[in-house]
Amino acid sequence: MRIILVLFFIVLTQISCLKLGAPFKGLPPGIWRGVLYLSDDLSGFDEKSNGELPFNFEVIYDTPDSFHIVIHNGEERIIVNDIRMGTDRRTARDTLWIDFPVYDSHIKAQYEEDAIEGFWVARNRKDYQIKFKALNGHTNRFFQLPDPPKADLSGKWECTFEEETDHPYKTIGDFKQNGNELTGTFMSNTGDDRFLEGQVNGDRLYLSTFDGSHAYLYEAKILPDGSLTGIYRSGKHYKTYWSGHRNDTLQAKDLGDPFSLTKMKDASERFTIALPDPEGNIVDISKGRYAGKPKIIQIMGTWCPNCRDETNFLLEYLAKHPEPGFEIVGISFERHTDEAKAINAIKTYRDKLKIPYSILYGGSNDKAKASLVLPMLNNVMAYPTLIFLDADDKVVSIHTGFEGPATSGYKEFKDEFDLLVKKMTQVHE
Repeated sequence: MRIILVLFFIVLTQISCLKLGAPFKGLPPGIWRGVLYLSDDLSGFDEKSNGELPFNFEVIYDTPDSFHIVIHNGEERIIVNDIRMGTDRRTARDTLWIDFPVYDSHIKAQYEEDAIEGFWVARNRKDYQIKFKALNGHTNRFFQLPDPPKADLSGKWECTFEEETDHPYKTIGDFKQNGNELTGTFMSNTGDDRFLEGQVNGDRLYLSTFDGSHAYLYEAKILPDGSLTGIYRSGKHYKTYWSGHRNDTLQAKDLGDPFSLTKMKDASERFTIALPDPEGNIVDISKGRYAGKPKIIQIMGTWCPNCRDETNFLLEYLAKHPEPGFEIVGISFERHTDEAKAINAIKTYRDKLKIPYSILYGGSNDKAKASLVLPMLNNVMAYPTLIFLDADDKVVSIHTGFEGPATSGYKEFKDEFDLLVKKMTQVHE
């Protein structure tokens, strides 16, 4: 009898285990509203968003058993295919893993019916995770029934950030408003905040973006004189205050000429450097396949969305010009302090984006440390930075930052790039 009871409990345990390992049922298709809970520190400004960053994504099924998601930020659509799902043995709950391999981050969450709850984790930052929730069928970004807008914010705005510090800086807000819906970006002299989306609710502006790397949240009050005053959050640690007034005559170059911010200390000096590639080979950009050729050096980081935009631009250019007459070499400065992890991030970035040119490892993304790696420059001011070299490794021009596809200056950048390539390659000819 005792043996029978033991066998019975063994079978019962196996059945229970099988139930816990039941197939994951998947997520309901359609639009979801996700929220990242950046902070509950609401001091210093009458903040209505409560530090909650909303974004929308869509679940699209490719087969009855597999799906991908598409993150919406204004006009931008980010396709995410790296998704795993199954039952967590520790909790016996359906679990979802959404990976952003290019940015070395992921969302790990538990799923139940039409709700998801978990954390967004940035693996390239120490102990960095932000609480995340999402609900299916909620198509609103911020408000389901917003109040009528008190103003049309379309146009350009002269803005000042970090007003509470000794080093405030200028940006240009470039917005488009349609009823309550608001899209746009902020441009500084080192880049832009990419695609922002939100609403104008009464006398308040709300904008947000999430791309797997950065989580930005803006809120501002529209004052009686039409100006703006508000708060900006980036991730869970950074917040600052900002203000703005309308100035439709502003252009990006009013913030500083991107071709004059980074310079060679000695203009007559050649730009030469040798660094390891992800496979451990030391690559000298003045020797081998690079000797005697014009080159573009891309100062970048795999963690940097502006760098991703610039990389996409370079890939599109190479696709249209398979024999461009110059070489491209990336030098990546990484957040990971562990060299092996940093190199793995570069490999993943290169392989996922199918980048045909070499990306070398430069070390830490700390700008002071990066400047030591590139001592011939006056500084490393921004990621990304493009350095145009002639066939003798002399600098033709240096472009600091990147005005990406979310900005009104993107076309102008592409035109300037074409002119520089012609200048660089004509010198070679």
